Amino acid sequence: MFKSKSASRYLLGILGLSLPISIALNLNPIQPAYACSPVPGSKPATIAQRINKTPIVFQGVVRRIKGDTIVIYVKRYLKGAGPKLVNLKGFNLTSCHNIIQKPGGNFIFFAENKGSQPWNAVYDGAFGSVRPWDKKTRQELRELGLIGKKVEKTSKCAFDSRKTVDTLKNQVGKVRRIHDRLYIIVSKDNGRFAPCNLSDEFKKDGLMIRFSGDVKEIYPNERWAATLFKLSDYKLVNSEDK
Repeated sequence: MFKSKSASRYLLGILGLSLPISIALNLNPIQPAYACSPVPGSKPATIAQRINKTPIVFQGVVRRIKGDTIVIYVKRYLKGAGPKLVNLKGFNLTSCHNIIQKPGGNFIFFAENKGSQPWNAVYDGAFGSVRPWDKKTRQELRELGLIGKKVEKTSKCAFDSRKTVDTLKNQVGKVRRIHDRLYIIVSKDNGRFAPCNLSDEFKKDGLMIRFSGDVKEIYPNERWAATLFKLSDYKLVNSEDK
């Protein structure tokens, strides 16, 4: 019995210096280095793959940061719909990848709505949640037809039989609703154009577009609220496209 106690004390004496270190390590566990790193050889999902799997996708600018939640001013919804200001959680304190520490950042956000705000950020594993709004991202979105949409010059128009009296190129204007189902484009110099082939998705009051097309003839016995116009191409305008 005596020998057993002595042996125990001897071992404790040898380990005495290491015990505080061991306890400290147990109290402050170290995250493995690979916890936030992609699996070797893996690649991030494409934007197309992410949009296909994510309920809500939008471009926005970070307005405020509140711990793991950021407040975003939405510039456009690429999938789904929602308010102009979105609270999105899953960053900073609860993320090992998307550390957003200051406002002003312009990103593509991937989110899911559980019924109330804040919404939840949707991650692409260790590759993170957001995508920067840069040239590469915009090119991928153009290839998907989600930004910079254009119509073909061969699109049919109710004004096709009328003579073309002028042609406009690369104009910037704002879509305005002037009647229940009538939309016109008001250019920067206050020109008013009634397009015959503006698609429904662009019929949104206040939408800024860049457009080109043909001014069509108005017969002497007619009175129109705007100049008759056939669009040859048009796309959304934002600060990056100007």
